[in-house]
Amino acid sequence: MRQNLRMDETVGRQADQIRHRLSSALRLVDEIAGIPVPQGGQCTKSITEPQIRALIRLRRNRARFFDADLFADPAWDMLLELYAAELGNRRISITSLCGGAAVPGTTALRWIGHLEARKLIQREKDRFDGRRFYVSLTAVGLEAIGEFFRTIPDGALVV
Repeated sequence: MRQNLRMDETVGRQADQIRHRLSSALRLVDEIAGIPVPQGGQCTKSITEPQIRALIRLRRNRARFFDADLFADPAWDMLLELYAAELGNRRISITSLCGGAAVPGTTALRWIGHLEARKLIQREKDRFDGRRFYVSLTAVGLEAIGEFFRTIPDGALVV
């Protein structure tokens, strides 16, 4: 078990390094192509909470036409939920996040652990109710998902 955790941490660090290098390379390509590069973390376009909520509804709508297990992607569903909450200045409990992932609770909790190990999300104890924990994106997670949405061409559909 510990060996698996160490391996997950190593893989997570390597993935973060690759992600950082790719992000730098993409910025360089944009610069060469003459595409304005955001300075100081300022975004050139923004996405809103209602747009993220619409994206989540589109993802759920697939279950009307296909078996839900074909598209099980709890990590992305959780990141979208947390990003929508961030944009709406709301807090999400672990229970709500698990429900939003549309997978069994044990699976959702396992994915929360993976996202936490990769420093994309963090847990915070409710100061009024010690039994409840809130989950939010870390600065790293917020930056990564924000950068992702800034790379999507206007009018492109992302599901």
